[in-house]
Amino acid sequence: MDSQIEQISPVECRVRVTVPWSDVGPRLDTKLRTLGKRARVPGFRPGKVPPKVLERMFGKSARQELVGELVEETFQTAVTSHEKRPLTQPVLENSSLEKGEDFTYAARFEVAPKIEPKDYTGVAVRRRPATVDEAKVEAEIAKKQEEFTEIRPIDREADGARTKTQAGDVWTIDINGSIGDSPLNRKDVEVEIGKETGEVVPGLGAALSELELSAVGGTTEVSFTPPEDRVKAEFHGAEIKLTVALRDVREKIVPERNDDFAQDTGEAETYAELEEKIRGKVRQEDADVAEREARQRLVEVLLERNEFEPAPSMINNEVRAQVQNFKRQLARQGMSLAQLGMNDGQLAENYRGQAQFSVRAFLLLEAIREAEGIDVSEEELNAEVEEMAEEQGQNPARLRATMERNNQLLLLRAQMREERVLDFLMERAEVTEAPDPEPEPEETSEDAG
Repeated sequence: MDSQIEQISPVECRVRVTVPWSDVGPRLDTKLRTLGKRARVPGFRPGKVPPKVLERMFGKSARQELVGELVEETFQTAVTSHEKRPLTQPVLENSSLEKGEDFTYAARFEVAPKIEPKDYTGVAVRRRPATVDEAKVEAEIAKKQEEFTEIRPIDREADGARTKTQAGDVWTIDINGSIGDSPLNRKDVEVEIGKETGEVVPGLGAALSELELSAVGGTTEVSFTPPEDRVKAEFHGAEIKLTVALRDVREKIVPERNDDFAQDTGEAETYAELEEKIRGKVRQEDADVAEREARQRLVEVLLERNEFEPAPSMINNEVRAQVQNFKRQLARQGMSLAQLGMNDGQLAENYRGQAQFSVRAFLLLEAIREAEGIDVSEEELNAEVEEMAEEQGQNPARLRATMERNNQLLLLRAQMREERVLDFLMERAEVTEAPDPEPEPEETSEDAG
């Protein structure tokens, strides 16, 4: 077999292949004989059809079939011999398979662009200082309080005990009724008064907020219209009518924010110390975000300095992956694109710009990695897998085997390589610490006048 490669564009090649007739002829004869054994031709017994008749009746289809086989068998070998890595299947431009002549074909295919990175050190990069979002600190403390919250039976016979339910009480109920024309029946439903998130029946907690504690063991009738932003569109304006069996009620005891609470967490001796630790954690998380933002700006500058276009197939594959990932996220929430008023084509178009940036960034960072000889050793990869296994409470060997089967090990190595390249670039960049600029005020019609 003989082959030549022609570079049509930075991202497309043409391969021309020649296969000797001495290799092709016997295979074509075998195909025709096989067809002859099965063929039912009037005037001839099975297996006794003359070669000239077989050629006239089945020659064209046999040649077409053999052409497909030969292209499939020789394409990869041909392009590999020229050190090309095709991104797409070959698109056959022409082929010739004539009796007694060598078989030839030409096919196009896409390749990644060859990039010689330049001007990638000494880049001026701004990184904003880390800040502490007090709302996140408050949310973290509230989350820890939730972890140590107890749910206890209510002592309804103690002196001064309350008689009415209040925020934080947890009712266990059975419900039987309907929402609009649809039945609505559940058993062992827990409803926390004052908590809207995660309600089995949106609005039910509010409907039960005036209950007397003495109602336990009885039933009550409720009817209400659920909030539209928390139910499917088909139930907007529908009335919920329920018979509620009140089986039990307990109260939540939320720990106070004091030194005892801090000690119970096992993270601090005093509440002030716990609060400061949480503040430090929030600050570090914001510092990590600021670092990622700085690295993003660095890559944007490098892409401006290194102009190139990826192969269309790479962009399309990235768009497809992002669309599928978004649809999986929607499915986990019980939603679909149709509910958002979108289709696959519209979503793909929305993702195209981000996909192009992601592919260009990957190709440029990979070119820099190769230029600088940056890599991840097998020992470093194993250490990362072992750390992941420890965090997940898994056996390292079993986790590695699973990741190999799912191609996750290749992805992990690629991510580690990219981080190494970005570390290299940030170490050699001119980094300045400065806050994000204030957004410019929008110009009004009066300002324009």
